Amino acid sequence: MATYLKPGPARGSVEHFYHFVLQYLLPLFELDLTDGVAGKGFVVRDCGPMNEWFDYVFGPDAFSISPREEFDKKSSRRLWDKHIQLTAFARKEELLIDPVRFNEVLAAFRQKFLPPSTTPDLVTVLDRRPPPAFYIDGRAENEGGGSSRRSIDNLPQLTQKISEKSPSHLVDFWGIAPAEQLETISRTSALIGQHGAGLVHLLFLAENAIVVELRRNVPDERHFETLATGLSRPYFPFFIEGEHATLSEGMIAEISEFVANRT
Repeated sequence: MATYLKPGPARGSVEHFYHFVLQYLLPLFELDLTDGVAGKGFVVRDCGPMNEWFDYVFGPDAFSISPREEFDKKSSRRLWDKHIQLTAFARKEELLIDPVRFNEVLAAFRQKFLPPSTTPDLVTVLDRRPPPAFYIDGRAENEGGGSSRRSIDNLPQLTQKISEKSPSHLVDFWGIAPAEQLETISRTSALIGQHGAGLVHLLFLAENAIVVELRRNVPDERHFETLATGLSRPYFPFFIEGEHATLSEGMIAEISEFVANRT
């Protein structure tokens, strides 16, 4: 008999990378560590573009994939009796947090999938381009993403300025295979990005790599600060105005100088 594995509880959709990693990928990986998943008749929810991570992490055909509309009708086993997420990812009335467990699962994932001896030598600036068609043509549970939701229109100028002192690149992980994403992050000495799902890649950074988040100074955008500090990742915010912004020349100079002094 098939067993339907429901994502961990939180707001948002596992069709988006942030929620997918924390609510589904890592819980499924923990299940694989303890019980194995291949050949067990497990069924997972269709996660759209995130489905390629199932094949990469668990092997082809480890799960059956059920369309969202059908999956939600089934009696399912909810993954994780406790939230693996740190405090930022649970509402205050739902604080069933197990950070020790989180770190154990994350460490096992990193050991299996990250290159073992890569020296971080690259500043990675996360680009936010228009989302893939999946997120704008009615197929997605939550529409939008990428630059349609938030944007900074002069990230190329920031990247160019940083490159005067440190090797750097501007990258949008949409369309890049999971293995290449993890290889890139393993080489990253500083991860810079606007508040958004791509910053969950901080989970896979080298121990001394830094996280620079460009965000509004509002409580609702402290998710990645809490995640980074909870994992002892050096975290530094630079505050911007609005969800669609342009960095001033002064801020570009300040960020680039800051990164040069930290890497």
